[in-house]
Formats: sequence, C-alpha cells, structure tokens
Amino acid sequence: MKTHPLDFLLSGFFTTLLVCFSIIPIILLSTITKKLLGEYHVVFNPLLFLLLYGIWSAITLRLMLIIKPFQAGTYKMTTPLFTYWKLFTVIKEFGKGALLPFTTLFTKPLITKLFGAKIGNDIALGGHLVDSQLIDIGNEVIIGQDSVITAHTINSGSITLAPVKIADRVTIGVHAVLMSGVTVGTNSVITAGSVVTPNTQIPPKEMWGGVPAKKIKSL
Repeated sequence: MKTHPLDFLLSGFFTTLLVCFSIIPIILLSTITKKLLGEYHVVFNPLLFLLLYGIWSAITLRLMLIIKPFQAGTYKMTTPLFTYWKLFTVIKEFGKGALLPFTTLFTKPLITKLFGAKIGNDIALGGHLVDSQLIDIGNEVIIGQDSVITAHTINSGSITLAPVKIADRVTIGVHAVLMSGVTVGTNSVITAGSVVTPNTQIPPKEMWGGVPAKKIKSL
C-alpha cells in the first residue's frame, strides 16, 4: 500500500486532536475523581480516557461520512479518495482499539454500529468488519469467530470499494472471509474457512464453501 508524507501529517493531526479532546475533560474532573475514588482514580482515569477517545473517534468518523461519504468504485492510489480512505481507516482502528476494554460479545455490535456499520437485531458478531461504513448486516445473523468481512480490495496501484450486504438469518462460519461486493441471501450459510471472492452473489437458502467458495447445496 502506497503511503505519502501527507498520510502521516493528517493521521498525526487528527490523533493529536482526539487525544486532546479526551484528556481535557479528565484534567477538569481530576479533583472530583480524586475525592470520590481516592487511590482508584489512577485506574479510572485511563479507562475514561480510552472511552472518550473511542467515542470522539466515532463522532469524527460519522461527521466525515456526512461531509464526504464513500462511493463504490475503483480508484488509483494517487487520488485524494485513497488518502481519505487511509485517514478514515486509521481513525477507526485507533478508536476501536481504545474501546477494546469495553468490547464484549454483547457490546460489540453496538460499538460496530458507532463506527458506521448497518447492523440489524439479534446479531452474534464474532468476526472483524473492515470498512464497516460499507457493510450492511440484517437480523439474526451469526458471524463466526475470526471471520473477516471487507468492503475493499487492493490491487497493484488501485483500490476497489464495493458494499457488502448480508441478509437476514445468514450464518458465516469461523475463519471465513467475505470480500468486497459480496451479497449473501436470506438463510444462506458460508462454511468455516471459506473465501468468498469479490462481487460473488449468493442466493437465498444456499450453502457455500471452499476456497474460492462455491455452492455446495440448496437448503
């Protein structure tokens, strides 16, 4: 992946800004927290910093999506869109990392929503969503542990962005990979360890598996 000095400048600027926004409330409240928590304020303050940093990161990303949402397409690595995507990704990964102490099986869907994903109800989210702002997941979906769903593909000199849509009651097995532009129909199953290649359209009520994934049977 090509990087440019501008990437470091933009990432450093936004990271510093988010750190400042997260530290200032802690400094202002330090006297109160010391009185209320005593010695335990040394534990509370770092956790509060991480929580604030994660929330400010999510707010920043939401504002970026309002100002300039991502459009599907293929873009050269020399375009401003690629620089924008890299900045967005850095802010998101740092923000999600800050919220790791608060990320449990029950809170992970909510935190993923904060960072732009469209997620339905009753989700079991064990995997990792890349480009969550371009991923749409329906209701009662199971996403297996360590699976990866990504809405971008990087080739030599270019990046392709394409939304991923997963319909209701889909099951995605552990360690499966779904790539950009994939659509999975209602009640379908992706078996463990499968790789669903870009732009694959999986109809409803089918089981797919393998590398690359192919239809195994109808359900």
